[in-house]
Amino acid sequence: MNLIELELSITTINILQNAGIDHLEDIIEGMKYSPAETSLALAKIKYDDFTEITEAIGKRTKNVLDNP
Repeated sequence: MNLIELELSITTINILQNAGIDHLEDIIEGMKYSPAETSLALAKIKYDDFTEITEAIGKRTKNVLDNP
Protein backbone atom coordinates (compact mmCIF):
# COMPACT_ATOMS: atom_id res chain seq x y z
CA MET A 1 0.00 0.00 0.00
CA ASN A 2 1.29 3.42 -0.94
CA LEU A 3 1.68 5.89 1.93
CA ILE A 4 -0.32 8.52 0.06
CA GLU A 5 -3.39 6.27 0.33
CA LEU A 6 -3.28 6.67 4.12
CA GLU A 7 -3.94 10.41 3.99
CA LEU A 8 -0.83 11.28 5.99
CA SER A 9 0.48 14.81 6.34
CA ILE A 10 2.79 16.15 3.65
CA THR A 11 5.57 16.54 6.23
CA THR A 12 5.32 12.89 7.24
CA ILE A 13 5.33 11.66 3.66
CA ASN A 14 8.37 13.82 2.93
CA ILE A 15 10.27 12.50 5.96
CA LEU A 16 9.51 8.90 5.06
CA GLN A 17 10.30 9.31 1.37
CA ASN A 18 13.65 10.90 2.26
CA ALA A 19 14.36 7.72 4.23
CA GLY A 20 13.47 5.60 1.18
CA ILE A 21 10.03 4.61 2.42
CA ASP A 22 7.21 4.86 -0.11
CA HIS A 23 5.02 1.89 0.86
CA LEU A 24 3.96 0.13 4.06
CA GLU A 25 6.03 -2.84 2.98
CA ASP A 26 9.11 -0.57 2.95
CA ILE A 27 8.63 0.08 6.66
CA ILE A 28 8.48 -3.64 7.42
CA GLU A 29 11.52 -4.36 5.24
CA GLY A 30 13.33 -1.35 6.68
CA MET A 31 12.90 -2.68 10.20
CA LYS A 32 14.59 -5.91 9.07
CA TYR A 33 17.50 -4.47 7.11
CA SER A 34 18.07 -0.91 8.37
CA PRO A 35 16.22 -0.57 11.67
CA ALA A 36 18.13 2.49 12.86
CA GLU A 37 17.29 4.57 9.78
CA THR A 38 13.68 3.39 9.69
CA SER A 39 13.16 3.99 13.41
CA LEU A 40 14.68 7.46 13.16
CA ALA A 41 12.33 8.36 10.30
CA LEU A 42 9.31 7.05 12.24
CA ALA A 43 10.40 8.98 15.33
CA LYS A 44 10.34 12.24 13.34
CA ILE A 45 6.76 11.95 12.08
CA LYS A 46 3.57 13.20 13.73
CA TYR A 47 2.03 10.96 16.36
CA ASP A 48 -1.33 10.81 14.56
CA ASP A 49 0.41 9.72 11.35
CA PHE A 50 2.39 7.09 13.25
CA THR A 51 -0.85 5.74 14.68
CA GLU A 52 -2.41 5.63 11.20
CA ILE A 53 0.61 3.73 9.85
CA THR A 54 0.67 1.19 12.69
CA GLU A 55 -3.07 0.55 12.32
CA ALA A 56 -2.64 0.00 8.57
CA ILE A 57 0.24 -2.40 9.19
CA GLY A 58 -1.86 -4.21 11.79
CA LYS A 59 -4.77 -4.59 9.38
CA ARG A 60 -2.46 -5.75 6.60
CA THR A 61 -0.81 -8.29 8.89
CA LYS A 62 -4.17 -9.57 10.10
CA ASN A 63 -5.38 -9.99 6.49
CA VAL A 64 -2.21 -11.83 5.49
CA LEU A 65 -2.42 -14.13 8.50
CA ASP A 66 -6.14 -14.80 8.01
CA ASN A 67 -5.71 -15.86 4.37
CA PRO A 68 -4.13 -19.34 4.15
